[in-house]
Amino acid sequence: MTLRCRRDGQRRWLFLLLMPTLVAVAVCTAPGGGAVAETKNGSVAQVANAAGKISREQATQAALQALPGKVTDVTIEKKRGKTVYVIEIVAEKDGAETDVLVDMDSGTVLGMDH
Repeated sequence: MTLRCRRDGQRRWLFLLLMPTLVAVAVCTAPGGGAVAETKNGSVAQVANAAGKISREQATQAALQALPGKVTDVTIEKKRGKTVYVIEIVAEKDGAETDVLVDMDSGTVLGMDH
């Protein structure tokens, strides 16, 4: 028969209580976590590493070079494994609305979603 000390039970309970809190703190304070950006419908979404090297204006200019038209919205989202500016453009030639994805770090146009 083994005897357990009451203190061991208290330590186990304390460990089980504090572990989820410690994990949550570690995730929220990790580099690149916790940045907030507004989505096109006005709600707030958490986006990793929202502070890019390219400004919103630079991203808009890169998108307009790729697809001339009128910019209707600019948001920050996680697409294709990267944090990107999503520039909504209504095209001059046919009036179609297209999302142009611009890398926040390099300013490269990664693609378009129709």
